[in-house]
Amino acid sequence: VKILPQMKDEVKEVFHFSNEGVCSWYDFAVEIMKKSNLSCKVFPIESSQYPTKAVRPSYSVLNKSKIKTDFGIKIRHWEKALQECINNLKG
Repeated sequence: VKILPQMKDEVKEVFHFSNEGVCSWYDFAVEIMKKSNLSCKVFPIESSQYPTKAVRPSYSVLNKSKIKTDFGIKIRHWEKALQECINNLKG
């Protein structure tokens, strides 16, 4: 939302965005349980064990260098963003 005023209407581009850091879906689920103070056992599985019609690579991360360079933004780590999200959900 903060970069929208800087975007040019006549230029159509794709910008990748995600928070900094890397985690698996398993790591993400474990951290959600931990930060929410919930006791739920999370079991890791291989991507190949999860049924989906889409073919996904075993490892992929978004390259955010373009959005950071073009708009001069600093992106926070996913764990900090997750904590804020959980705090907002708790009210």
